[in-house]
Amino acid sequence: MDMKNKLLYFLVLWLPFCGWAQPREMTANERASFQKSLQQLVEIKTISADFVQYKHLSFMKNPVESSGKLYLAHPDKLSWAYTAPFQYKMVFKDNKIYIDDQGKKQTIDMGNSKQFQKISALVSSSMRGGKYDEKEFAVAYLKQGKADMLRLTPKLAGAKKYIKEIVLLFSPTDKHVEEVKLVEPSDDYTRFVIKNRKVNATIDESIFNL
Repeated sequence: MDMKNKLLYFLVLWLPFCGWAQPREMTANERASFQKSLQQLVEIKTISADFVQYKHLSFMKNPVESSGKLYLAHPDKLSWAYTAPFQYKMVFKDNKIYIDDQGKKQTIDMGNSKQFQKISALVSSSMRGGKYDEKEFAVAYLKQGKADMLRLTPKLAGAKKYIKEIVLLFSPTDKHVEEVKLVEPSDDYTRFVIKNRKVNATIDESIFNL
């Protein structure tokens, strides 16, 4: 796999749920209420948070765990940094992706890749309660207990090569995304738990530099 496809695959494994009961489809009233509640998230200018990633592979008994920090600054800056057990940082800004893979640095122009642009937009939209392009995703609105859930299924062949579906779980109290599940075509999946979130706090500009 060349570097560009490797990166795209890695990013898709971002942009997450064991032992859950079967979700049900939202009623029309629940869907309207959920969509209204997301409007508050559009006012978010910055987000900083910790995340824990659990990678579930069919040939392994236990998931592979890693953790790190994420930072989002509207409209177009995103830092996604793994800190344990390895260091890997991606910064999205100025229509470019800056990568630091344990000291090995690289820059990719997103203007040359519509896939990267879409992934960057999806990350930002998910964290800020934005709408999803239903030309690119089939969107299912679900309830998981008291929590709201979205299931996004890619429609485009390019995305389907890397991802089978994306599931977003929203907190029942503040409607922020608190878990993300990314299912691959092989049915292996990656689960992200987002915690210690800070909203609209000042983020030092150096966070978005390598």
